[in-house]
Amino acid sequence: MNADHDLIILGAGTTALAAAQCAVELGARVVIIEQAVPGGTCINWGCIPSKTLIHKAALHHAARRGTNAGLNLTPGPVDCVALMAAKQQAIDRVRCERCEQLLNGHPSVRFLRGHGRFLGPGEVQAGPEILRSDHILIACGGIPRTLDLPGLREVGALNSYSVLNLECVPRSLLIIGGGVIALEIGQMLQRFGCQVTILERGERPLAEFDPRLTGPLCGLLAAEGLRQHFAVEVECVEPDAEGVALHAMINGRRARLTAERLMLAVGTTPATVGLGLETVGVRCDRQGFVVIDAECRTNVPGIWAAGDITGPPLLAPAGELEGRVAVENMFAGRHCTVDHHGTPMAVFIDPEIAMVGQNAAQAEAAGHAVAEVHLDLAAVAKAHVVGAPGGGLLLWADRRDGRILGGQILAPRAADLIHEVALAVRTCLTVTDLAELVHVYPTISDGWRLAARRMLTDYPELQGKA
Repeated sequence: MNADHDLIILGAGTTALAAAQCAVELGARVVIIEQAVPGGTCINWGCIPSKTLIHKAALHHAARRGTNAGLNLTPGPVDCVALMAAKQQAIDRVRCERCEQLLNGHPSVRFLRGHGRFLGPGEVQAGPEILRSDHILIACGGIPRTLDLPGLREVGALNSYSVLNLECVPRSLLIIGGGVIALEIGQMLQRFGCQVTILERGERPLAEFDPRLTGPLCGLLAAEGLRQHFAVEVECVEPDAEGVALHAMINGRRARLTAERLMLAVGTTPATVGLGLETVGVRCDRQGFVVIDAECRTNVPGIWAAGDITGPPLLAPAGELEGRVAVENMFAGRHCTVDHHGTPMAVFIDPEIAMVGQNAAQAEAAGHAVAEVHLDLAAVAKAHVVGAPGGGLLLWADRRDGRILGGQILAPRAADLIHEVALAVRTCLTVTDLAELVHVYPTISDGWRLAARRMLTDYPELQGKA
């Protein structure tokens, strides 16, 4: 094939940018095709804007919490114009740092604005231009999933993108879904003065986390006024004098709930529409995600895929890893594989909740004899210093060799604290290693040491295994 470029990348989000950076470091000429704003979901409509607003909501909430300690701070009404300006400033700065130098300043990278689609093997069209390459990476990400729900079009439902661009905080909001986005956005808006109601189909939120953590979490959210319903089957929605009315079965009982606005937080669907995957025979699963092997190859030679378009874990760092692995296999003559076993994830509620590795059921299914410990956060001195003893830590290890298998934590700054266990999982550290590690005092991270020490007490056979 007479290739125009060494690599064509469809998309310009986190995954694509990491892949492009890796490719140019290996001496490849890259063209990146993107029809929207460079930076993808994470920078423009996801991680950066949402976490910026979540941080500001925490500051707003802290003023109210300070009254219990004699700090007479009173939060005034939210200035939404200034709030949105702060959000946009964060987006612009991160986009400039992550995108501009690579897309506009690197001699080996060409940025082409347009919608890319396959015409045939090794051939992609973007606008009037036809590009050819022996190596193509699909990294188009995903978009918010919607529902086939009667009345949805008439009420104008929000999603995880549009809710971050509201000109003012709504008086009330119904959220269908009880996952990461629902909880993050729900608590943020609740703290800004919106009455939020979460409607989850399952029996509890964040099903991937242990009930010993999600139980206290529900209590903490309820204490802030956030309403939560579980075992919900939504039947239809309709316009109402307040804004929107939702009809559902909740624990087998019929209910009608009203609010000013409605939001869907029901997951992600892959952005594969119009890519022409069927033209070249790229295989997708039942949910539409592109199927790849451990080396990020699709079933079609010369075509790789990475990031959210390939399905869970739908995490920006996971996409970065997959993008780099794909490029290493293209140009470095290697057979690198993706292993997300040690990839941590976190939910940016307050307090944060995070996890890494295997829980007890997963570890037992993998053939481990499991040691487990649950430490209440009240056992950690720093939790009382910051006035947040509601939470806990879970640690799992192999009873045969003491190797740490996974952990979960509900605590302030859990998204930062999970990396200690992530490193332990990745490097095969043992419970003894963690128990003997000297921690700064007082810190929340000292909870991991306390949990490890308790595990050594509960499982004497682990003593000395390092």
